[in-house]
Amino acid sequence: MRFASQGRSALAWVLVGGWLAGAGASAHADEWSFSGFATLGMGKTISGVKQDYYGFKCPCYIANYPDVGIYRDSISLKPDSRAGVQLIYRPSDSISFTGQLTGHAANDMKPTLDWAYASWNLNESLTLQAGRKRLPLFGYSDFFHVGYAYPWIRPPGDLYGWQIVAYNGANLQYRRSIGSISVSANVWAGSESDKDNRMLGQIYYGDKVEEKWKGIFGGFVELSNDWGSLRFVAMSNKVDRFLGTGAARSVNKDGVKQNFYGITANVDHGNFVLRSEINRFVRPDAPKDIYNVYFLSAGYRFGDWLPMLTYSRFSEDFKDDPTANEKHNTWIATLRWDFRADSALKLQYDVFKDKSAFPFVGNAKAIAISLDHVF
Repeated sequence: MRFASQGRSALAWVLVGGWLAGAGASAHADEWSFSGFATLGMGKTISGVKQDYYGFKCPCYIANYPDVGIYRDSISLKPDSRAGVQLIYRPSDSISFTGQLTGHAANDMKPTLDWAYASWNLNESLTLQAGRKRLPLFGYSDFFHVGYAYPWIRPPGDLYGWQIVAYNGANLQYRRSIGSISVSANVWAGSESDKDNRMLGQIYYGDKVEEKWKGIFGGFVELSNDWGSLRFVAMSNKVDRFLGTGAARSVNKDGVKQNFYGITANVDHGNFVLRSEINRFVRPDAPKDIYNVYFLSAGYRFGDWLPMLTYSRFSEDFKDDPTANEKHNTWIATLRWDFRADSALKLQYDVFKDKSAFPFVGNAKAIAISLDHVF
């Protein structure tokens, strides 16, 4: 396996945008800024298939694929609890340095470096950046860990479950307004190597996995106004994958080409909220492998309350071996309460249907609650 908005929702975009823009706008020289976020979440499965899956005593629900956050039949804080801090230093009006550390309870709060990059404002519209950044494949990739920034406890796992989430390289950002339309674009290139990929190793292979993405090249264009946004993205790269250690180490993939395509569409009109995303991941060479994933989410605001209903689906089409196809879908019911300008409380119920052709985690139902805070 891989908002244009109003009210409190608009505040989320302002706060998150401030963190992630880095040097996207001019600032006074020799300035430091500090910000952070935290989510305290807990939950459990309430039903599902009883089995032993790679050492996990199921029923299991994979709430967070990249960080291996898995709910089981006892209450746990690990799958959704996390915290992060970001520091930005601007030695001049055109140059800045950004770093962000995040700790996830599923990984015993071991700090990981999400961001470490330099920015140079070439002019009012163009910014050149270099260093380590998150891969902007999905609509919520940049702030995947910032629970306050989206309506769910976590973005739908059927989509947000890829093994490589960052890259080392460079990118060129473009921003401008055309009438009432804001245009943003980004082109990036680089690579990433993970010598012990936890998601692949613990969820899919039950063994140590080294994953390398080489020759990453991608870009996106996003159009937005005060009631909605539309985003198009594409990326290509090659994959090396090695399984096991020592004499048992073997090559699973050697320079396998893959292409990614995605569309994200969001609407905030009055009290009505729509979130949607569709992606296609293709490994075109033999053995050909295709992943089609999407989600559709709708809600309606009642003051500080936002109930949402979401459907997401993951479907693999492995031409050479249909018995290896991974398929599942999830119904997600979420209730968000913005009880403070910087905090939100969420309750979520997930119904996961496993339709994979091989023994995967199986059907499961899970419930969780979270408290999100930004500072």
